[in-house]
Amino acid sequence: MSRQTSRLMTADNLGALLSPLAAATTVGRVTWTTKSHATRQGIIRVDTTIATLAPCRLRMLVNYLKPSEPQVQYLAGDGRTAFSARRLCVNTPHRPFAGTHKHRVEPGGGEEGVYEPDDIPVVPLQPRVSPGTYRAILESFAAECFVAIGADFAWSEPWEG
Repeated sequence: MSRQTSRLMTADNLGALLSPLAAATTVGRVTWTTKSHATRQGIIRVDTTIATLAPCRLRMLVNYLKPSEPQVQYLAGDGRTAFSARRLCVNTPHRPFAGTHKHRVEPGGGEEGVYEPDDIPVVPLQPRVSPGTYRAILESFAAECFVAIGADFAWSEPWEG
């Protein structure tokens, strides 16, 4: 982690970003791009009152070969100063958890806290995921991060847009 990133990811900034104080709201639609031959990346812009952490965004990664194992991140900053404030891994083992878990970043570059969430929809390990499941996951994750879904939010499934 660079000094600039560490300076931006203070306890005050991170605490404010992950609270109602940030007044975080999504802006516009999810934009899907191809990240690799099998992975789609969806980005949703997030406006907050914390200008020093801009730009903020939610990012979802969905792998065509492992569709029931999406990842979601709440990212702040840009370029060398970017950091992940929260991360969700669905159906992906991480000791001591056998499946879905979240990573909580600690200010100042300390260890990440990993915990098992109870607010994420269950996604059966299957070769197909029901329409609307990814959106439900994103909205649940956003709610924990105090990110409101904006009135202009538009969703499309990863393989549609």
